Amino acid sequence: MTTQTELTKETPPQNEDEDESPPSHNMEGKYVIFMETQGEEHEQWLNFIVLEGNEENLKHLQEQLLSVEWTIEEDGNSTFDLDLDHPVSAITAKEMTKVDLNAYSFNRKFDGKLRQVNLGFKKKDKHLKKLDKAFEVLSYGKIEDYIDDEDVDSEDLTENGDSSEDEDTENESESDSDTEDETDKPPPPPPAPKKEREKGIPKALLESDRPRWTRGKGGKKNRK
Repeated sequence: MTTQTELTKETPPQNEDEDESPPSHNMEGKYVIFMETQGEEHEQWLNFIVLEGNEENLKHLQEQLLSVEWTIEEDGNSTFDLDLDHPVSAITAKEMTKVDLNAYSFNRKFDGKLRQVNLGFKKKDKHLKKLDKAFEVLSYGKIEDYIDDEDVDSEDLTENGDSSEDEDTENESESDSDTEDETDKPPPPPPAPKKEREKGIPKALLESDRPRWTRGKGGKKNRK
């Protein structure tokens, strides 16, 4: 039997034609900001969600987020904030997706319908338990599982792919160059043979003006 808790953790249904439909590139109306702060990546990711038509589900999500005392723990969890009081224009939201400040992810803009997000909190859940549940549902941009019609330009996707390919090509060229340099280098000269050290005290030291008691052993050997 499926419990209520298990139902809240199930992956939300996706629209069948979601991947086939081109983005609408909506440039009208207001957008609110859902922000994820990722402790391990040391980055903040802004998700701009269209306000019109999503008011009820946005409010439901905000009520759950406000019940959590957000902190960054040693295991690198995420914290989440949703600002419904200061919406921005569609133009601002679009411009912010072009900002290149993060290494892991860009800011994102969503023009579609937001489905209800249930984090599965219970009254008995303590601070860390709520952090874990929120992380499981929303971390690393998984808000995308609950909303469609992301405004992404094809040139942005192409640039990302080309950048990765260029980096791989550059690394391969450097590796080939290092191999060629090593091949062109002449082999190192063979090590000089080690000179066997004579046993006893050196002759030069025996003939020096040192105290008699220091010459006993060497002198005896030389007299043999």
